[in-house]
Amino acid sequence: MERSSLKKTLKILIIEDDLDLAETYIDNLESEEHDVALISTSTQAIDYFVRDRNRPDVVILDMNLPGESGIVVLGLIRRIPRLKRTKVIIASGHPDMAKRAIDNWGADLFLQKPVAMDVLQNTVNDFKVGMLN
Repeated sequence: MERSSLKKTLKILIIEDDLDLAETYIDNLESEEHDVALISTSTQAIDYFVRDRNRPDVVILDMNLPGESGIVVLGLIRRIPRLKRTKVIIASGHPDMAKRAIDNWGADLFLQKPVAMDVLQNTVNDFKVGMLN
């Protein structure tokens, strides 16, 4: 599919407590014209989904967050019906989590940190293509 046919702007939520890394993700994804928001704690993430009733297309989720772990946030996402189609990418420096994140916790994909920005962009664009079909 040609890049020009990938016009849909995705709503992407980054849940990451490393603000320098999060800014890198944001700059990279905004350069692709996505609507990107940042949350840095599990408490903020829970409020974002429960209280504010938001529905992002893609969530990039760190597993080691202040407060509850990313596993709790992922479990919440997977229990909320309006988030059924939300794609969740686990970004973690713990490769042993990959299989569990997908098989047991309901993540769509695992990316090991440090995540190369071209890999992140390609992954998001692959999700976009799937959402357009």
